[in-house]
Amino acid sequence: MPLTYSSRGFVFVPAHSNSCKFLKPPNILKQMDPEDDNIYMSNLADKYFDRPADPEFDICMADFASEYEIISIKKNIKNPKTPIKRLQTLNFAIKKRCNRNAIIRYPYFNRETDRENYFENLLSLYLPIRSRNELQKPYELFYETGETFDNRQQCMRKVKEIVHENRKKYEAHVKETGETESLFNELSLNMKDNEWAEIVANKEKHSTWTREIEHEDNPDYNIIHKRKNKNTFIDLKQTYATTDEMRPLLESMNNEQQEVFYHVREWCTKRLHNPDVEPLRLFITGGAGTGKSHLLKCLHYEATKIFSRKKHLEPDENIDEIHTLITAFTGAAAVNVGGVTIHSAFGIGTQSNSLNDHLSCDKLNSYRCKLHSLKLLFVDEVSLIQTKLWGAMHARLTQIMGIHSNIAVFGNVGIIAIGDFYQCSPVASSSIYSSLLWSDHFEYIELKINERQKTNSSFSQMLNRIRKLKKKEDMDKEDRDLLEKCHQRYLHKEYHSESLHLFAKNTQVDAHNEEMIGKICTNIRTFYEVDSNDKEIKQNESKHTKKINKPLRLAKNARVMMTKNIFVNDGLANGVTGRIVEFVENDYAHVSHIIIKCDSPKVGRLHRVSCPHCHGRDTICVIRESDNIDQQDFDVRSKKAIKQFPLRLSWAMTIHKAQGITVDQVVISTKDFFGSGMGYTALSRVRTLEGLFLIDVHFDKFYCNENVDRVLSQMKEMKRKAPIFRDSSEFLNILFHNIEGLKCNFNAFRNHHVTQKADLICLAETWLNNNNNQINKFQINGYTLIHKSRSCSFSTNHPVHSQKGGGVAIYFRDDISIKKIDSSEYLDLEHITLKLEKEELIIIVCYRSPRETKRNFIENLTNHLKYIDSNERILILGNLNEDSFQTKSNNIEKTLEKLGFVNIFRHLPTTNSLTSLDCAYLNFSLCEKEYQQVIGTFYSFHEALTLSLNITKDNVHNNNESKDDSNERMEMNSASNSISSITTISHNSNKRKNASMEKNNSKRFKNKTLVSVMNNNNDNAKHDQRNSDLRKITDVNKCPSTRELKFLSNLKEAIPLIELSISDCTFHSLTEQLRVLNLRTIAIIGDGNCFFRAISDQLFDTQTYHRRLRSDAITYIRRNIAAFEFFVSDEDNTIYDYIFRMEKNYTYADHLIIMATASILNQNIIIHEYGKRPLLIPGSDYIDRQLHISYNPYNQHYESVKDFDEAIPIMSFDDLQLT
Repeated sequence: MPLTYSSRGFVFVPAHSNSCKFLKPPNILKQMDPEDDNIYMSNLADKYFDRPADPEFDICMADFASEYEIISIKKNIKNPKTPIKRLQTLNFAIKKRCNRNAIIRYPYFNRETDRENYFENLLSLYLPIRSRNELQKPYELFYETGETFDNRQQCMRKVKEIVHENRKKYEAHVKETGETESLFNELSLNMKDNEWAEIVANKEKHSTWTREIEHEDNPDYNIIHKRKNKNTFIDLKQTYATTDEMRPLLESMNNEQQEVFYHVREWCTKRLHNPDVEPLRLFITGGAGTGKSHLLKCLHYEATKIFSRKKHLEPDENIDEIHTLITAFTGAAAVNVGGVTIHSAFGIGTQSNSLNDHLSCDKLNSYRCKLHSLKLLFVDEVSLIQTKLWGAMHARLTQIMGIHSNIAVFGNVGIIAIGDFYQCSPVASSSIYSSLLWSDHFEYIELKINERQKTNSSFSQMLNRIRKLKKKEDMDKEDRDLLEKCHQRYLHKEYHSESLHLFAKNTQVDAHNEEMIGKICTNIRTFYEVDSNDKEIKQNESKHTKKINKPLRLAKNARVMMTKNIFVNDGLANGVTGRIVEFVENDYAHVSHIIIKCDSPKVGRLHRVSCPHCHGRDTICVIRESDNIDQQDFDVRSKKAIKQFPLRLSWAMTIHKAQGITVDQVVISTKDFFGSGMGYTALSRVRTLEGLFLIDVHFDKFYCNENVDRVLSQMKEMKRKAPIFRDSSEFLNILFHNIEGLKCNFNAFRNHHVTQKADLICLAETWLNNNNNQINKFQINGYTLIHKSRSCSFSTNHPVHSQKGGGVAIYFRDDISIKKIDSSEYLDLEHITLKLEKEELIIIVCYRSPRETKRNFIENLTNHLKYIDSNERILILGNLNEDSFQTKSNNIEKTLEKLGFVNIFRHLPTTNSLTSLDCAYLNFSLCEKEYQQVIGTFYSFHEALTLSLNITKDNVHNNNESKDDSNERMEMNSASNSISSITTISHNSNKRKNASMEKNNSKRFKNKTLVSVMNNNNDNAKHDQRNSDLRKITDVNKCPSTRELKFLSNLKEAIPLIELSISDCTFHSLTEQLRVLNLRTIAIIGDGNCFFRAISDQLFDTQTYHRRLRSDAITYIRRNIAAFEFFVSDEDNTIYDYIFRMEKNYTYADHLIIMATASILNQNIIIHEYGKRPLLIPGSDYIDRQLHISYNPYNQHYESVKDFDEAIPIMSFDDLQLT
């Protein structure tokens, strides 16, 4: 594409020393000294070498050209958005570009035949230099072996490394580009001298012949080669609903829809922060009326909102680009969901449904400019899409995204397909489920709750049975009786005279429409097709080779339907219905416009702004259009095209055309049904059984496509989240949410799928006062509400007292006995404190305003806790506006930890911006059966926290120090008696040879299959040797080996993630990745001790001994401080700070403590992570001493890994990542 058409600026970079320069103007040259050789104007390279000496400008020439614009010092810029800095000697200045960086162009040199110029150009472009003299000849040798001082990193670096780092910014596929360039150079060397001339001559000859043909009056050529408009602008504007329009839809989603909604929302959030996340491929199906279109609109709104968050956009994106797109097969379906047609969205011809219509380079690049940021594509009514069109869509997306791979489908764009294969299938074509681009790539979810006929359960149940009725099956007697009653109501003419009639064939549709216009309308007008001279074409005129269509018979008050996509973005699409209001005549008494009032007032909003006939009215108007040409496909119509008003009568329509609409009354003829799903599609167009009338009843015409069952059974179902709340009297289900306004979010909060499953609902920032009349509006059946406003929480002289917002509340089930706890003295603390008497649990719900100092909050909260018995189980829920991801200034967290509390949601993102502001602090340990989870919400910046607590007394584990000490002693005693659970390693184990390892680090042990070396189910071995005097399991007196220190040194230098990744990873999850190895994860409690708990589970088949393992690892580090102090991370100032922090319970493990644990256990720890090769933490010289754990970086959680026989496996070193 010519770069002048691009959506971004571009600049040419004369990087080579021999680049062309322009002479100075003649008037300046005349004034110069004849001996002066400075006769050339300065180019961009000269300005680059004359740039300011500030550290900010220690950049390469490519960055200088792309990021900065050059301006004359004479130019006066008022209020520049970025600072202007003058060059050192030249009369120019530079300023940072405000918009996106410019595209760079630069000279090309053949790497094979002109190597020195190629490498000089490469170095000049991507190596930060102040003068060309800094480049050393020969340039290729300097590029390969040279080193230079990097001013930004303040160290010596390899030239090749710096060049490659900067080059990646501008050449996204450096490797592929290099391979293509080498191939091109190779072909160029073998090309004949006159080969290019022959190609050009043949092309010119073909163009001359084409022009001659075009000048002839050749209708066949005009049909095949339609003229395209030179304007390559692509309009993909969608209809975006406002928040006020969408809010009722979002709030009314049922539980099924919410499950899908939050599944997609979670993917969108992951995709926003990680471009490499696996594309979403989801098929949402369900019977008619299950709310598929409703869900589609909600998903599109939420996805668009997420991907348009400005701070998370990728460097080359802006907020106005298309990140989500809704498409549909027909114009009417596109209008219904506010999208565009598939054909117009991707430039696919409507006749062939394939890519036979080749896009010009300009038009293809226009599509790329529009869609290069597309992340999620919605496709509605997929049951109507043909296999060819589906394949064409895949090819076009691949073409637009520039991804050419046999593995990547649909250009790696996420796709949500919506439809029902049990409804009508494509006419004379196969459905997309027979395509190779379907079953293997999509997972599905079926909606089953009928929203359209939910008030009539018998009708809804009948539709569900007919939907899956096989061809040779007999219809239920109950359903036959209901349909027979519908036929009897038709015979008694209980329907409205203008009710919609549905037929299988167009001949029946036309016959009914002609009958209706004769009955209802007067002054019927007949409209014939006209030619380019507006002359009517009668049926008896034979000079036109094209078959003449029947004339249109129209009249005022006639029901009509549009037959062409005129402007889908404005609702003017094929299938839109309305009623004729008026005919507008021109000066020759011919009708020029037909004014129509559409059934939907949303149609034609943009049209009415500029149309003189419809301005100020709720109408639209149509003119004669050339037939068989879609305006969205071609902007310029053939001058010789035959024209007609794009309308037809619509008292009746075909069943295929009616798919997707809903009416109050419908009359159906069943006798000519000719395909599967037609009967079900027709019956489900009406809302109630009372609105259904059957002209005739042929029960054998109702059947489904039996292949659909087989296809769905082969597809993978959407992964559903396990319910966090337990339906058991042993568990207390708690929900906390910073709702940010109970009044505005009450309906959404009440209808959320987890709300009414909770026993206790705790809210912050209700923004309510304590007015009883106001509070009573927010009651929930089955719950009692306690509310406390901000003004009631603070004294009148407190600075927060008069601030708006705040307020806390608790809903608790009516069957829960509670006691409200108030301090004896007045506290400036926004809180509610309750004691659940039966559960023996104290709940404190609190909120800290950002305007309230942490010191005051800590002081007030600490004073409040003094009035509560320290032996009580206490749970503090709230938004304390302290991000647990930030390691500095977490004063609240540190204070509560000293009091024996731990935040079980620490380091879990709880907001849309992935900060962790909401918390749940408790002073007792969770047992293994207790769960916590962050649940998404669309109506607040904060997500909801859910917690299911086991309230049986046997599971009480207090976190206070006295109990910790006794538990520690018990644990250590138990550990010494449980050593026998580890099976002794065989004496003929393969020992690592240190000499050979030092000689060749790439040497690996021979490959072994997974075998069990430890059987944790061997209970007899455990008990028989429980009291034996065995050696200690850990050795804290050893010294770190060279191997261990080298490993830590590699980590200190940062391992490139690409080396750890699995290049051909096709797994959807870590579970799948482990299953291939016959492995699975064992759930571990997530309390900050998860690493040590996982190791304890590996060794003892229990998580109990995590404190002993942590203590021994810290002792080992303390005894080897000199060896380990170099590897302490920036989080701690010294090794002593590190030990002080890490020895505390509930502190997350890092690389250093993991290495120490492996060393004292004399075990190799294998860490499995999704999408990466298992990482080996060396601790032993023996190949079969292995402990396996998994790591989830999203929530920083470790779990134990075993095979399906509960045994610990071993893996060959060939399968591991050795650092």
